[in-house]
Amino acid sequence: MSAVTREERLAGLALRVLLGEPVSADRLGDIDWSLLAPLAQQNAVLVRLADRLAAGGVHPPPRFVATVERERARARAALEVLAQIHASGVRHDVPWLLPKACDRFPDVGDDLDVLTLADNVAVDRSLLEGLAVTPQRATLGHRLAGSRVFGVAGTDVVLDIRHGRLGHAGQHAAYVARLFRTRRTVALDGLECACPAPEDQLVLQGVEKVVARRAFHLTDVVYTIATIRRGDLDWDDIITTARALGVRGGLSCYLQLVHDIHARLLGGELLTRDTRRALGPRLSRRARFDRAGFHCSALWVTGRVHARQLAGALVSRDWAAARRLGLWPLAALGARLRRHIATFHAWPQAAAAGTS
Repeated sequence: MSAVTREERLAGLALRVLLGEPVSADRLGDIDWSLLAPLAQQNAVLVRLADRLAAGGVHPPPRFVATVERERARARAALEVLAQIHASGVRHDVPWLLPKACDRFPDVGDDLDVLTLADNVAVDRSLLEGLAVTPQRATLGHRLAGSRVFGVAGTDVVLDIRHGRLGHAGQHAAYVARLFRTRRTVALDGLECACPAPEDQLVLQGVEKVVARRAFHLTDVVYTIATIRRGDLDWDDIITTARALGVRGGLSCYLQLVHDIHARLLGGELLTRDTRRALGPRLSRRARFDRAGFHCSALWVTGRVHARQLAGALVSRDWAAARRLGLWPLAALGARLRRHIATFHAWPQAAAAGTS
């Protein structure tokens, strides 16, 4: 087993603190604050981590505190946006839920995801009534996924509205109806919002965390470990649902990686042997961690899961899902080309800044 890196040591410390585990005074007194701040921010755990450290009597340096306060301001802005969406949803009878935000608030992450039950963009006008927003340019990937992205005026909140679809190509339409049937209500600083049931939240991680993604974040690992440790999950339902959606491979890969992360950074097993056997093959070896998150063999995992879902859509004659899945490689190639072009254009500016 390779040595634990500096970033992994900090990730392990953050995991222990966020999960409420005891941490020695020596480890708390030896924190590299200059590394912890960007690591926690990029992994959407900064505010919660700061709160837990403060409760334990740890006093971070001013620069770390300033970064935390900026994230708190983002959380307040996001909550104000959600409050307006909630009011509009009630006024116009538009059902919606938060597929991710409830498990990480007051940390926000890169964007604020909203899922509507309606499979059309017409609901946006009702749901966003009273909000000054600017739509971002829609890519082929957005159109396939049924997603529209907006910037909220006066804030740095990015709002991503998914319309009756989930999955990297928007191939999971029928599953959305189940999410709304089994949803639960969670209070975010007094505002009641709907979010998926715990079993569905885990299935969604199989849908989203290692398929068509370059990394998953520390906040995902915190939620997964805390949820599994509670011990009240219906694993038969989780695995049956994942198999029906064609994402059992993605779910197995993600949960087995989290199992390894738990063993490596916290010690001890997270999943029972029977659960790991029921999940099936893992598809990817140990995840590598840096400040941006946990990286795995995303291309291999995505190829396997995507091919299985495309074959399943063709066999079941779900032509809409098959068309979306068939077009998705073009969308993925376009996204990669845009990233390369952006990097190419940014390089001369970065070089000039470095020599100034």
